[in-house]
Amino acid sequence: MPKHAPTADNAPAVPDSAETAMDHPDHVRQLLALPAEQRPDWLNKFLGTMTIPPISDTSTNPLLDVVIANTAYGAKNSTLAFPLAQVLAAAEHAAAATEHKLGYGETEAAPRLWWVKDDGTYLMSNGKNPDDRRDEDGPAPHVVHAHGWGPGTDARSILGGDDFRQSIELTTPVFEDGTTLLGMLREAATEGATHFKMKAAFDDEYMELTYITE
Repeated sequence: MPKHAPTADNAPAVPDSAETAMDHPDHVRQLLALPAEQRPDWLNKFLGTMTIPPISDTSTNPLLDVVIANTAYGAKNSTLAFPLAQVLAAAEHAAAATEHKLGYGETEAAPRLWWVKDDGTYLMSNGKNPDDRRDEDGPAPHVVHAHGWGPGTDARSILGGDDFRQSIELTTPVFEDGTTLLGMLREAATEGATHFKMKAAFDDEYMELTYITE
């Protein structure tokens, strides 16, 4: 008998993919209630790192309920922590680069960090140097993921459902005393700090970023 086959003649058919699950909501609810090691592979792959909320007995699409519960809507507030040494390395790479990639709507090249949400969430240099090489796994150089949100994770629960890329200025003053973010990172490293924290408050129309080192 297959691992998840129904045991009664009148039991609902077992969905074999996320696409067919919508036709079997009762059985999907049963599968979601199982420990991860007892669920079919297609379901665990679909769930990834999402948490499973209480599912109503009347739900007609339990998988959609899971996605909605794990997606942040409206105003979002999150704090991301990064290893300072790696963030500084990415920033120094951007500062030393001979060319710079342009972000959305940008017309002037300058050293910047890009904050990206797609496969997890991370900071990366926008620098473009002739000697840059990708490693055997394929990621671009000078990428540093936030703690807890590395490759294979899904940051929808804290950053919303859409992927994005936000430019962060490195050499333009961002503090009242004229300090740049690059200057802040350098000073923090010399003082023994080990973490760079970025607090983000944003919605569909605005974004405010606050930086902390510790």
